[in-house]
Amino acid sequence: MSNNLSTENEIVCMPTKWFYWRALTMLLMFSVFATLFFKDGIWGYREKNLHFYVHRSFIQAGVDFQRLQNEQQGNDGALTEAAWKSYAAAQKVELPDDAADVLPRGAAHTMEWPTQLVDGFVTMDSQGGQVGALRLWEKYTASRKDVDGKAWGIDPGEQPMSAGKIRDQFIAMAVALVIIITVLFFLIRTMRRNITVDNEALYTQDGRKILYKDMVRIDKRKWETKGVALVYYMDGGQENKAKVDGLVYGQFKENDGAPAEKLFAKLMENFKGEVLEYVSVDDGEGDPKTAEEEAATRSE
Repeated sequence: MSNNLSTENEIVCMPTKWFYWRALTMLLMFSVFATLFFKDGIWGYREKNLHFYVHRSFIQAGVDFQRLQNEQQGNDGALTEAAWKSYAAAQKVELPDDAADVLPRGAAHTMEWPTQLVDGFVTMDSQGGQVGALRLWEKYTASRKDVDGKAWGIDPGEQPMSAGKIRDQFIAMAVALVIIITVLFFLIRTMRRNITVDNEALYTQDGRKILYKDMVRIDKRKWETKGVALVYYMDGGQENKAKVDGLVYGQFKENDGAPAEKLFAKLMENFKGEVLEYVSVDDGEGDPKTAEEEAATRSE
């Protein structure tokens, strides 16, 4: 990162720390976004779907257990542990038709009920089908730590993530990557640039040399508030404009000599032409006020 240079005849403003910090902050922020979108598309949303569908099998088990108990009681009998095991072992987790697109890669597309349900007769018989199934679910989510290295949450969410939502994560990741590439492009380009003035001309960040004698107008209405001024000049019989951005090049910190302010002051000293600037308007009672969006011109 080069330093600004200032001599009696030439002032050079290099890219500012403000610009670098802003660019690096954007790079960091969108890099995090891209990583999170990628993670959700590859693993996160798919794991949530598996979580959701397995949880639904526990809810169904509670309903089925209660139904089987009622049927046996209607036949003057009782649901036995063996009968429940036989029934539960034959059940499958209900998965969507597009399981391959919404479940974790490598996950089986046909899944039997977890062993906690098959062996959960005592819990459901003593606590009731629905409550017992909830207790078994709590044990099952804790047991996932041995499988995934991380326990599942008790709440599986209200809805599964569709294949479209999973694809959206990759689209969002692609957008974030485009922004990252764009920021990198402007960062690298700006690092190689500077704005310079000397006794002859203004040298813009994109390499244009604008002689003072070719300048026709300077718009400084945003200089005080945003550090931006526009220089209008004639080139080949056509009027063009160039931007002087003091926040990106030079900066205004007095501790560092306010390079951008010095550059603009030297530009104004050598410029002879029309200047657009805000003016104060007297309201007739001696109290000055600034005219909103009003510009005045002066010629030197």
